[in-house]
Amino acid sequence: MIVFNLALFVGLSLANAIWLQNSTVKVGPGLWFDGLTTTASLVFFWVVLGALRYQTRRIELKVGNTLREIAGRLQALALALAAIVLFSAMLLLYSYLATATDRPLMDSYLASADAALGFDWVAYTQWLNKHPPIPSVISMAYGSLQIQMLVLPAILAFKGRMDRLLEFVGYFGLSGILTCLVMTYVPAAGAFDFFHPSPNILTAFGPGASTRHLDQLHALRELRSFLIDRPEGLVTFPSFHSALAAIFVFSMRGIRFAMLPAIVVNALLILATPPQGSHYLIDVIAGVAIAAMSAWVVGRVAGLSTHLSGTILLVRSRLWRS
Repeated sequence: MIVFNLALFVGLSLANAIWLQNSTVKVGPGLWFDGLTTTASLVFFWVVLGALRYQTRRIELKVGNTLREIAGRLQALALALAAIVLFSAMLLLYSYLATATDRPLMDSYLASADAALGFDWVAYTQWLNKHPPIPSVISMAYGSLQIQMLVLPAILAFKGRMDRLLEFVGYFGLSGILTCLVMTYVPAAGAFDFFHPSPNILTAFGPGASTRHLDQLHALRELRSFLIDRPEGLVTFPSFHSALAAIFVFSMRGIRFAMLPAIVVNALLILATPPQGSHYLIDVIAGVAIAAMSAWVVGRVAGLSTHLSGTILLVRSRLWRS
C-alpha cells in the first residue's frame, strides 16, 4: 500500500507541475509555506517519536514495550496525516488548474439528471431553511470534515490497525484524484448559480453556503492570471464531501464505538451537501460511487500486497532452510 499511495501522489504532483507551467493559475507563497510547515512539523514529530522508541530500549521490558508501541502508533499517525496534507494540497491545486477553462459548464445536464430523479434543489433548500434547527445540526456535520480527517486516522492508529490506516490514505488519495479527473471534463458552477434563487433561502445556513466558491470559479474561467491565496472548494461534480463521508464510514467498519457515530455524522453531512456546497443530488450520488470504486481498488491492491508479502516471506524461509 505504501508504494501504491506514493505512486498516486507522485503522479498527481507531476501532472500539477506540468500543467502549472501552462496555466493562468499561480500559487501564493503563503500557501506553499503553510503546506510545507505543516508537513515538516509532522515529520519532525515522527523523528522525535523514533528517537523515543530508540531510547526506550533501555527501559525494563514491559514498560519499554508499552512505550515503544505507543510511540510507533503515533509515528504511523503522523505519517498518515502528513500524506493527507500533501494529497490535499495537490488535489486543491489540481482543482484550480482544471477550473481555469473555457469549456462550457455542464449544469443544465446535472439539473436535468436531478429532475429525472425527482429531486428539486430549490424546494429541498427552502424546506430546510424553514426549519432552522435542522440546518444548524447538518451544517455542523458538514463542517466536521477536517475534524474527522484527524480523529478517524487517530482511532485506526490507536487501535493498532496500521493496514487500515494505509488504506485510509489510499481511499483519500484515489477518490480525490478520481473526483478531480471527472470534474475536469464535467465543469459546473453549482445549483445555486444555475437556478438563481433568492439568497433568502439560505439564511438558516450561515454566510457562504452555496456561494463561497462562485467569485473564484468565475474569475478562473475568465482565463486571466489568478493567484491562489484564499483557497475554496471548487468541485461540483462529483461531490468530494459525499465521497469522503462514505470513506469515513467504511474505514470505521468493525470498530464498534466509532461506527455508529460515523454513520450518524456522515449521514447528516450528506444531507447538508446540496445546500452547503451547492451540489446537485447527482453530485452526491456520483461522490458515493467514487468512494465505492476507490474502496474496491484499494482493497484489491491491499490484498495483492498481502499476498506478495506472504510469498516473499515463504521464499525467504525456504531459501534459509536450504
